[in-house]
Amino acid sequence: MLFEATFKPSKEMKYNEDALKLANTKIALYQGWIVKEGPFKGQQCYYVPNSNVGWIPVSDLTELRPISTVQWQDLHKSCGFAV
Repeated sequence: MLFEATFKPSKEMKYNEDALKLANTKIALYQGWIVKEGPFKGQQCYYVPNSNVGWIPVSDLTELRPISTVQWQDLHKSCGFAV
């Protein structure tokens, strides 16, 4: 499924510079997997395709909601990523 959410990075997760540039902005996401180990064990994670952001635990996302393909593509492009 396709989602949008506001990215609120926590101090528990070590994000790279590309990810931190997206802090406090609305981003387009794909649903990922359930984290199997570490401090986010058991949480759903999401990721930004065609990026170096890496995975994001659901606890670092607010206002998470499913969106249409057209909305997702527009938001993804507005964040500077190719579709």
